Amino acid sequence: MRRKSHMLNIEFDDLIYSLQKSGGASVYWCEITSRISQMHDVAVTKSTCNKRLRGIPVISNSDVFHSSHFRFSIFGKAKNVTTAHDLIYEMGLATNGLGARLNLYERKLSFFTADAIICISENTRKDLLQIYPALKGRCPIYVVHHGVNIHLPSVMSENNANNPYLLYVGGRDDYKNFTGALEGYLLSGLWRDGIKLICTGKKFKESELKLFKSKGVEKMVVCEEHVNSERLYELYRNAYCLLYTSSYEGFGLPPIEAMSAGCPVIASNISSISEIVGDAGILINPLSHDDISKAILLLESDEIRNDLINKGIKRSQLFSWDKSAESHFKVYKEIAKL
Repeated sequence: MRRKSHMLNIEFDDLIYSLQKSGGASVYWCEITSRISQMHDVAVTKSTCNKRLRGIPVISNSDVFHSSHFRFSIFGKAKNVTTAHDLIYEMGLATNGLGARLNLYERKLSFFTADAIICISENTRKDLLQIYPALKGRCPIYVVHHGVNIHLPSVMSENNANNPYLLYVGGRDDYKNFTGALEGYLLSGLWRDGIKLICTGKKFKESELKLFKSKGVEKMVVCEEHVNSERLYELYRNAYCLLYTSSYEGFGLPPIEAMSAGCPVIASNISSISEIVGDAGILINPLSHDDISKAILLLESDEIRNDLINKGIKRSQLFSWDKSAESHFKVYKEIAKL
């Protein structure tokens, strides 16, 4: 007689949604939890709490408790899983203040109470063990890459090399190195030909607007706020290229999103970015404005451009949220001993 499979009970803590309205961590959490909730032999419970009470542990009697933001279960039978997205707080790359100190405390406590840690890249795993060497051998540490949910249409549009903008997607914090992207763009001289630099994300600060004006490009550098998935795809699809000049990333979704949409990628050759982009983009020293400028101008060659587009499409197909969710599910089963 066939043995009936055991139902795996998982509790997902949706705290992240009360901490941020958008961002990579929220995208990751939505993509993973929505897929696992639809799997067979799984019973999913969702919980959250007021963000002011986020530091209080929970009691979970599920087989697995996985928090979206470093909470953990105590006293219950649940095995704890935590996700390490990056080590920006440990590296001093995030803003200082009480919030940053609280986040750092939560992260460390979560790592050292976990029954399993999921890292979103090999580079994040390396950084985690370098900063917290005592974690080595303490619990299993898995590497599970993100996926991509912007897909190439069945009918390709014409070569988009002559569209009048470069694209910058994401935050503009210091470690994101927006200044490098801007200076590379200015040095390329493409702005003189009417090719703009479009940024997504928060509206420009007054200091940024003053900088653009001092450079004479206040009408050439523009921001689109609150970009939805459809508009983001359109921006990728029609851009001259994506500039991704961050000095550190735990993973970096924009390059994969861009490649899946047929957008050439210029990206930093450090951190996890080179691991994710591989040979499907032009990798540059993000601290060299000259490197960035030269990479931008390389894309004036149709041969180089089309080669990168084709490589990027193939590369992006390696990253799937379905595969990522399946890998998460395997982690849950392994630590629950099912």
